[in-house]
Amino acid sequence: MGPTGQAHAWTTVLTGGTTRDMHQPAMRAPFRPGTGARPPYLAGRGDKQALLREFLTNLGAGLAPGTFVVLYGPRGNGKTALLGWLEREAGRSFGVATTAALPTEIPDGASLVARIEPTRWYHWFTSETIASIGRSWRTKEPMAAVAGRVLAARARKTPLLLLLDEAHRLRPEAGEALLTAAQRVAADLPFLLVLAGTPDVRPHLDTLGASFWNRAEKIRLGRLDPSGAADGFREPFRNAEIRVEAEALDRMVRESECYPYFIQLLGRAVWRRALASAAEPRVTPEVVEAAIPEFRAQKDDYYLDRFEEFERFGLLPVATGVAKAFASRNVLSAAGLDEAIQTGLGERADRDSLGRARSALRNLGFVWRVRGRPDWEPGIPSLMDFMREHAGSS
Repeated sequence: MGPTGQAHAWTTVLTGGTTRDMHQPAMRAPFRPGTGARPPYLAGRGDKQALLREFLTNLGAGLAPGTFVVLYGPRGNGKTALLGWLEREAGRSFGVATTAALPTEIPDGASLVARIEPTRWYHWFTSETIASIGRSWRTKEPMAAVAGRVLAARARKTPLLLLLDEAHRLRPEAGEALLTAAQRVAADLPFLLVLAGTPDVRPHLDTLGASFWNRAEKIRLGRLDPSGAADGFREPFRNAEIRVEAEALDRMVRESECYPYFIQLLGRAVWRRALASAAEPRVTPEVVEAAIPEFRAQKDDYYLDRFEEFERFGLLPVATGVAKAFASRNVLSAAGLDEAIQTGLGERADRDSLGRARSALRNLGFVWRVRGRPDWEPGIPSLMDFMREHAGSS
């Protein structure tokens, strides 16, 4: 078996009296586009991973973090993948117990407590139910206090990591109990709460717990830099012992716009072409160019979903106006974005409607704050092109 033995099993096939080598994938394709799909190689997040490892190191040593972590950013930028990495890292390298949940699994305080620590049968009853049958197993008390007690008991036994994805959908009753309990326990015990959500997670958390956002360690996840994007393509192929030529790598980085979801989408298309191209596959510029039509067709399907989303929210004129404003520039000032939104809103452009539209565009990942500045940039530049191209389609 040759140098690509990890990726392929070779078979000999007789075709028309001649013999040729055909290869069949013997391992799962390393590029996995999809909501929350975990890529084998998490590219371009080294600084974030280093920070999270610091938290895990302290937890493993029995230290109280005294804070919380919020991962936030538009869809498709790898929040769920980073949570998955953190969960595996916690148990594998640091001996930290982990509980993970989604807001749909904890709609109220009682389900939150049950999720944190499955308990004996009588804890599934409310205090009112217990009282109604003449027993006094539990006293009536705020659910935050119950959650805090259960969290503290677990953290005293073993350092604990609680992961909550889609935190922008957290319901008020469960959210208030969770944030209140977490703040108390994290001050004294090795317990860390990590939340992940889209950019509207900030105003949502502010409604659940005063100053929670300001006290949290915030990790912003947007598009990768070109070096991180290059690693995202190169490393999975390298692990499969498939060579990627420099020109081909540059082409993939440009085409993906450094957007993590597109790295997985294009990487999968290139992987298929590379395996089909030769007995000893490699990623050449020709292979990438052959894969790009498949990638662009899938990308257009993704953009059509975004287009229809804007239609459902009544934001299509606003999104189109913003896309036109970005036609000749890469960045808009805060005033420039508001002007473009006002143009799209027309006569409805009062202060409240403008603010709601701006928040919606941000939360949908259409626009994104430039890091450390009040200016705005496109979430995905080519989505702006799609919106301009199809502005008159609806």
